[in-house]
Amino acid sequence: MRISDIIFMCLGNLKKSKIRTALTVIGVVVGTCAIMVMISLGVAMKVSMDNMLASMGDLTVIEVYNWSNTQDVVLDDQTMKSIQEMDGVVAATPFYSPQIDAQLYSGRNDRYASYLYNLVGVYPEAMEQFGYQLKSGSFPTGKEKEFVLVAGGDAAYNFRDTKKRDGFNMIYQGEIDPVTGQEKEPYVNLEEDEFILKTTPIEDDNGDEGPVVEREVKMVGVLVPDWSKGYETSQGYFASIEQVKKLEEEYRKVNKIKSDNSNGQKGYNNAKVKVESMELVPQVEKAIQELGFETYSMESTRQNMQQEAQRQQMMLGGLGGISLFVAAIGIANTMVMSIYERTREIGVMKVLGCNLGNIRSVFLLEAGCIGFMGGVIGVILSYGISFAMNVASSLGLASSSGINMDSMGGITWEMVKSAIQMVASGQGEKISIVPLWLVAVALVFATMIGLISGFYPANRAVKISALEAIKHE
Repeated sequence: MRISDIIFMCLGNLKKSKIRTALTVIGVVVGTCAIMVMISLGVAMKVSMDNMLASMGDLTVIEVYNWSNTQDVVLDDQTMKSIQEMDGVVAATPFYSPQIDAQLYSGRNDRYASYLYNLVGVYPEAMEQFGYQLKSGSFPTGKEKEFVLVAGGDAAYNFRDTKKRDGFNMIYQGEIDPVTGQEKEPYVNLEEDEFILKTTPIEDDNGDEGPVVEREVKMVGVLVPDWSKGYETSQGYFASIEQVKKLEEEYRKVNKIKSDNSNGQKGYNNAKVKVESMELVPQVEKAIQELGFETYSMESTRQNMQQEAQRQQMMLGGLGGISLFVAAIGIANTMVMSIYERTREIGVMKVLGCNLGNIRSVFLLEAGCIGFMGGVIGVILSYGISFAMNVASSLGLASSSGINMDSMGGITWEMVKSAIQMVASGQGEKISIVPLWLVAVALVFATMIGLISGFYPANRAVKISALEAIKHE
């Protein structure tokens, strides 16, 4: 028999018993839908967890702390260079906070002032690689002669008017002008105004104030606030670490402040490392720990949450698998009944000299077709069920966001259409996600279930005696 003959015979047999085939296919559809929907809930849960962690911090950033008790381990520039050369590392930089008391001033006669308690020194070339985004301006190059800063997006609101009394000298973010009804602008414009940095003088034992260290400041850029990347993007200032260290050194020198090495710690207190992907974070983190440093990343939290999501996925998939197991029994039952009804036909095929493998192939193909058809329909229905669940979830979010459903006459068609458009455009939180790999797995699994279920009936058909089969009524 040719392959085409086997295919036509298979399709013809399925067509003859339409009702039985349809009922068997429905069993596979139910099983496929159950598995896909259950697993899609687990996938959505995992994505939701990753999004939640990403909002808490960059999942590809490792924080390094100089807490080692070993004197030989120093978190200095040489160590940072070694970390930078590790496989998978995109960028590495210290996050150096200088021990100085200083303020930024702007306006005529230094009218507007802001405490500089949130100045951070970094390697300038690492800023862009860490994913910081600019609202305006550019990142420093480290080659500038003047003292340059990159300001956090909301740092302008930290300036106060020194001509006004406390409690009335600040403009807070989001504060509304009662006259115009518009949001008040801060006292300074970070992108246009001129700034000067001055250290606060320290009194000596005689009560005399020491000298003031000054720097004319050039604000080269303003960052887009992103608290997941650190408070500095909103309220802080970034500068070249070399300029920051020189400023601190001069401040200590003029005020005769000795370096505090009482705890025996050398080098930087902490640093951050940017890794290519989440998958490489454990590898890089382990390598840094082997150098003798303490580390922290979101990966440990993510792994625990991911393991919990995987356990729930397996449990949900197992519940769906029960339905598919029942469907497999249905396929086997259908094929066994088909053999009883076609015993005479099998005998005729054997008498005509059909290969036993061809006879087996006919029944296996029928079983595989039932599994495949059920899988295809199950995938389509699963997409529909997933979409409906996400729409229902969007409607639930509308009610939980403070919208009074009763006052609006319950859920209206307009609300449903809005929810459908939201889900279709990919907006909002999804409670069910059907990835392409799940579609492929479902189709292959459903087809394999059909083939496995048809294996016993196919072998039984091959073993039927030709003479007894011809006599069969």
